[in-house]
Amino acid sequence: MRSAIWKQADQNEQYRIMNSLVKERIFPESTIITEKDDELDIQYHAHVLKVDLKSVATFKRYQLSGAICYLKGAQTQFIESTEQLIDILTQHFDIPIDERLNQELISSRDGFASVYRVMKSRASTVKASLKYARLPIAINFFSWLQHMADASQLDPLLYSESLAVEGHPTHPLSKTKLPLTEEEVAAYSPEFEKTIPLKLMLIHKDYAGVTSPVEDSQMILNQVIPDYRYKLRAFIEPLERSLDDYYVIFVHPWQYEHVILHDYIKWIDRQILLPTPFTIDSKATLSFRTMDLVGRPYHIKLPVNIQMTSAVRTVGPVTTVDGPRLSYQLQGLFQRFPHMQIAKEPYGIYARTEDDRARQLACIVREKPTFTQNGISVVAASLVNRNPVDQQIIVDSYLEWLREDISPQTIQRFLTEYARQLVKPLIAYIQHYGIALEAHMQNTVVNLGPHYEMTFVIRDLGGARLDIDAIQQALHNVEITNTSLIAQDMEAVIQKFQHSVIQNQFGELIYHFAQYEGVEEAELYRIVAEQVREAIDDEAPHAQILKDVLFGPTITVKALMRMRMKQQVKQYETITLPNPLREEDSSWRS
Repeated sequence: MRSAIWKQADQNEQYRIMNSLVKERIFPESTIITEKDDELDIQYHAHVLKVDLKSVATFKRYQLSGAICYLKGAQTQFIESTEQLIDILTQHFDIPIDERLNQELISSRDGFASVYRVMKSRASTVKASLKYARLPIAINFFSWLQHMADASQLDPLLYSESLAVEGHPTHPLSKTKLPLTEEEVAAYSPEFEKTIPLKLMLIHKDYAGVTSPVEDSQMILNQVIPDYRYKLRAFIEPLERSLDDYYVIFVHPWQYEHVILHDYIKWIDRQILLPTPFTIDSKATLSFRTMDLVGRPYHIKLPVNIQMTSAVRTVGPVTTVDGPRLSYQLQGLFQRFPHMQIAKEPYGIYARTEDDRARQLACIVREKPTFTQNGISVVAASLVNRNPVDQQIIVDSYLEWLREDISPQTIQRFLTEYARQLVKPLIAYIQHYGIALEAHMQNTVVNLGPHYEMTFVIRDLGGARLDIDAIQQALHNVEITNTSLIAQDMEAVIQKFQHSVIQNQFGELIYHFAQYEGVEEAELYRIVAEQVREAIDDEAPHAQILKDVLFGPTITVKALMRMRMKQQVKQYETITLPNPLREEDSSWRS
């Protein structure tokens, strides 16, 4: 008999598939889709799918409930598994789900099941530990985080990385991790909080490209792991090689076993690449392949040849060049906006070989986010997920930590402060540098203070979009080697902000808050629109196009499932939806 947790995961996956197919208009053109009497009906010829519909939120997000029902004539059948739904969609609704995509969807479902099981176990463990420590069972999550941090038993930010259980809220591939086994998922995914030993390798300087804004080509050896210098020297000397001729590079243990020992075996034989017996303890952050070095102030972004969501997570050589450079060149607005930082990337390294191989052996060193204010730091994606301590959604726990009742007024105050502190500097980066940071919830770390204080760090510049003319005017010495960062025009730059901030950050927060009685989505989006409006500087460049795009009647949204079906990862496929920030009277914009 299937467990309740498996059924929960499977239903979640079914809902995500349905949500994507309807929102992205993937059903055949002659399909009739109706929303009536709290029910979503999808009819294609003589075949019908029905499911209870609780609400339709902004960005066409369907809140479904109950079992999906398949009808054909007098035949009625409740769908009991994702496999069954896929069969019906392919056989009777002409949805092109090939064998590979089928595997990816099942992998995501199984991933949810594994994560739900570990979170249930963690809740039991936390409850037992509270009793042992003589702490109140009903302790607030943020009070618990503060207590654990003060006792040096836990890093709140790292802990929060393991709590963003749902991932992308509607993408059916949110928990896809192929070709990992269930045991490997448990060993390497952040939700399981396992210590992951990163492999230390040495790569000959003649075969490596290094970027170091801090002008230290041996930064890993000199600053990240200086305590390993003598160990590495003792290791290499019997090989009659000099440590001075090599750079240190980190390798994920899965990548080492499944990729490096195969793709780079000739380099290893020729001692261009040297496996060492040493490992460095780390823990996975939310992105899975960015590792938090235990006891060291650095994160390491690594390639893993694993498909997660729709993409294989490697690290292109150009990313190791542009990321570090830009992270230092874009520090100029800090004095104007001290509550917003960009995480510095002081070092990048990649193997000098053909591109497909090079992206499998590379790494970027990133400074861990640090804050001066007295608050609790969490990854923003965790805010809309449930925690295992007080069993509440984390942003609700924060409001209660402030000794505030959760009400329309406190929700509005939180959202106002969040938008004010986050939006203004991001708009300024567009206006002054022509660059939109990919400030979605996974890339955003927020420090939440005891009086609504909020400070942000944006990490990872790999998904930024920039207007090349604008950034070259602002930063005369800028060099961009990664052409995927360069947007077609300023509108595309602004759309990156729309997708990552308006749709992801505020879309998620507002969707959650709108579940409370007396809270209206439209009113919360008006708050965001007001802060966006105030952030636009009429005296700075691009003010008019910012207003035209951000307050226009529609918003362009990535069609993630359609992109996957067409096997397009870098080239966006989009749909157009009503813009929640639209202004009925647009005369003020000009």
